[in-house]
Amino acid sequence: ADSCFLRQNLGMRSVRALGLSLTLTLLLTGCGESSKLYPASKADGVFFSVPKNWTGLSTAALNKYEKSSSDDETDSRQSLVRWQVAYSTDPKVKVSQVFTLKPPTSPLVFVRVRDLTGPEANDFSYNSLRDVITPITQLAEGVDLGVPDFKILEDGEVVEKGARGIQTIYSFSIDGVEQTLNQTSLMSNDRSTLYIFMVRCATTCYTKNKKVIEEIVASIGKVRTFNVNFSN
Repeated sequence: ADSCFLRQNLGMRSVRALGLSLTLTLLLTGCGESSKLYPASKADGVFFSVPKNWTGLSTAALNKYEKSSSDDETDSRQSLVRWQVAYSTDPKVKVSQVFTLKPPTSPLVFVRVRDLTGPEANDFSYNSLRDVITPITQLAEGVDLGVPDFKILEDGEVVEKGARGIQTIYSFSIDGVEQTLNQTSLMSNDRSTLYIFMVRCATTCYTKNKKVIEEIVASIGKVRTFNVNFSN
């Protein structure tokens, strides 16, 4: 049930592209061979970095899995995706792990760029951006969705050149295992494009790898955060 919910929320609804891309500036410093990988979508102007020894899952692999495991409606929504990749410290990471909310035991990065539909472009709010993967707004308001230990650890606005949105760090348990999720969701200034950047793993794993996780998140641009009211 959780993987179905995740697929539906990542796919969202149908298509309209206005062509303005997000530009995220990544400054490369130092000499010699880099210790980082720099995944990028040149068409969308999206860049980030991960350690060089992490294992990657390609857009083609992620798209193939979604299309093979979805119904017609979800498949139609998946067609909105322009670029998506995933990375993990686990050399045997499977595509199926990306599309479930079960806590991974190794850090798992997921990045997606997709078009917004006309209705989404008109209606998307900061709460909509929070809720693209998990129903954070309802959980924060105390709605009983079977997640009694849900907690928001940080929540604030992110402003980038060409886009703005919300970064939320939160935690909850599935099958008795708590995980921490660091999620940044941005919408382009022309309201045509959604950018999702998620890093997550079991909370014990997240705590152990917090420094590298924060470095990965920071690599998408300078994050400026402050408290944001949930009425936005």
